[in-house]
Amino acid sequence: MRATRLAVPLVVVALAAGACGSGDDDEPVAAEPRRLASVDPTGSPADPAEVQAAAEPQAAYLAWLDALEARDATAACERHAPELTIELRYEAILLDRAELGDPCTGFVALLWEDPLREVDPVELETTRATEEKATVAARFDAGSETAQLVYHRAQWRVLSTASRTDPLPGATDGAPQRWVREWCDLAVGAERGDVVARMGEPSGEYTLDDGGEPQLWWAQDQYDFRAYLDARGRVLDLVGDYDALGAADRDQLDCPELR
Repeated sequence: MRATRLAVPLVVVALAAGACGSGDDDEPVAAEPRRLASVDPTGSPADPAEVQAAAEPQAAYLAWLDALEARDATAACERHAPELTIELRYEAILLDRAELGDPCTGFVALLWEDPLREVDPVELETTRATEEKATVAARFDAGSETAQLVYHRAQWRVLSTASRTDPLPGATDGAPQRWVREWCDLAVGAERGDVVARMGEPSGEYTLDDGGEPQLWWAQDQYDFRAYLDARGRVLDLVGDYDALGAADRDQLDCPELR
């Protein structure tokens, strides 16, 4: 399946508790909805296969958030990719909350004990979806995050999450906004100085002396843009990572990720 970025039409997922009802036949309890993504802003019809490919990782991510909100250790751990459990175990060991080999259920509470952890997204968008990997951008009332998911043992599982900084509406200042604004105007063959004049001072640089391929990069939070250079300092390739970016940023990037 090809990679896709898709804002899935509004759908709902019934929470298990709501769907079961109270047991009183006279007063059925309605299921509580959880929102999945926003309506496609372009208004163009979406391919059903792409909609499903985007919705399934979102549903898995929401199920994980539901488990954190309910403080259900077993349900939360069942949604983890092995790498997330390993990373969380190391964090718990540093805090004297776990030892090597301890099961996930013994330390997963670190997630819901995090005062910055939000569990009720107001908007979700799948920015990448293949048969094995997916990226979901989530916006909450007080912040945003990007969730990476992998398809492991017949279900989608959360691999990692990272806080994301979203530009304010109409924002034109700040390094990330400048990078997005200038990126597609860069050209292969441009001089190093011309690239820096447009993008600003890079976040870092590799040279031949560092033992790597000469390159400049501009990176912060979900933003990552790289210019690969030849020995004379001219641009050979331009590579941007758009997967974790929100719709507002991608709308400005009308050039391919690899040039």
